[in-house]
Amino acid sequence: MSYWIVSACTVSVELYVLRRLRFGWFIVATVLAGTLVNLNYLAYTSVYERNYDAPSHVLYINAIAEHLRMPTESICTACGHPPLYYALAALWSKVVLAGGWIPQELGLQWLSLLLFFGFVVFSLLILRTTIEQSKTMWLAAALVVFWPSSIINSVRVHNDALASTLMIASIYFIAQWDREGRHRDFYAAVAAAALALLTKSTGYTVAATLLALAGWRVWSTRFNRESIKQCATATLVLFGAALLAMAFRGPLFPFALCPKVLGHACSIPPYFFVGNKPINYLYFDLRGFVSSTSSLASAPQQDYFLNVLAKSSLFGVMALGKAFEGAPYKGLAVIISVLLLAMVAVCVAILPFVKAVRWQRYRALVGAAASMLILLVAFRIMLPTPFHEDFRHIFPVLVPFCLLYAKTVERLSRWSAVLHKAGVAIGLLMIASSVAFFVRLP
Repeated sequence: MSYWIVSACTVSVELYVLRRLRFGWFIVATVLAGTLVNLNYLAYTSVYERNYDAPSHVLYINAIAEHLRMPTESICTACGHPPLYYALAALWSKVVLAGGWIPQELGLQWLSLLLFFGFVVFSLLILRTTIEQSKTMWLAAALVVFWPSSIINSVRVHNDALASTLMIASIYFIAQWDREGRHRDFYAAVAAAALALLTKSTGYTVAATLLALAGWRVWSTRFNRESIKQCATATLVLFGAALLAMAFRGPLFPFALCPKVLGHACSIPPYFFVGNKPINYLYFDLRGFVSSTSSLASAPQQDYFLNVLAKSSLFGVMALGKAFEGAPYKGLAVIISVLLLAMVAVCVAILPFVKAVRWQRYRALVGAAASMLILLVAFRIMLPTPFHEDFRHIFPVLVPFCLLYAKTVERLSRWSAVLHKAGVAIGLLMIASSVAFFVRLP
């Protein structure tokens, strides 16, 4: 019964919000259909499946909910993270889940589902402000909603659930501020970036994007008084949020800068490290990528950054488990992997021929994506483990990628109707394959 209550409440909230934001019925139907797929996935997925560190996150949440204080950093791997997500989840447990009308595990998954809806809403807002043609918008939106890792991440009990939503919100407001110059967008971008820093270290990527853009505006306006004020405001607020996030990492990390910034990630013993040579970053194992659903290499020295990043963008960094071990799922995994390669190939092949693009319109998105990729590479070089090249750290990059693919397919229509239809077909096949891979019929 509680599952059906969660489903009804989620769909009702989403329908109300999407119509208030004046999205068309096709987009509304797409998001609701995606939610039904996520709810189906939730029905056969516990908190601890495909979520290798879930016990640590639940422990952190319960410590705040039961004792109103953060747990000791040494008792769990998640306990070195800033507390915003865990405080929110604890409040959710105490208020919304009070009385035991719904099991806590399901309740926490429901919170993740609602946070993922927030991610989808800001993704749609970004797409709406950068796409003119409705069919292009439909394709990009469907790709974001039904992307394989979107389904996996939609119910994961993890601070990524809040961090990704705050990061994409900050990116949206940064882009709006860059285009329109409105004060409210600037302050919303600063607030979202600061909250992201108080959620997870991945928030540094959007903070860096905002500060870089603020600095560029100071220079481009020849040190205009208003631009200097905004740059100073962003710097003070974001550095303050970063220092506060570091302060939450207490006695276990008294002086070292790396643990203060990245927490327990800096404490991984070297014997867990994998290959960290140039070949591990430049080589792509095509056969290995297509043939496996797991991004983990069989031998540590064969860990290739591009392989793990691409594969984890589909199925996460860990094996999916027995629920996906049958021959049909392995076949679908191969198809999905091939389709991702085809999408990337289409974008790479067409991009050099694209001219007359209004780059200012996409500058914030490109800057944010570049910031996330650069910092992920730096993270992997400094602490080389497969879990430090996981796509979930930069999950918001999915939105610019789907936007790029949809716009590329739109441009193909100017050259060839056949190529355009082929591009649309690749996108639709990716969506259909993802749904077929994750949906379980009664």
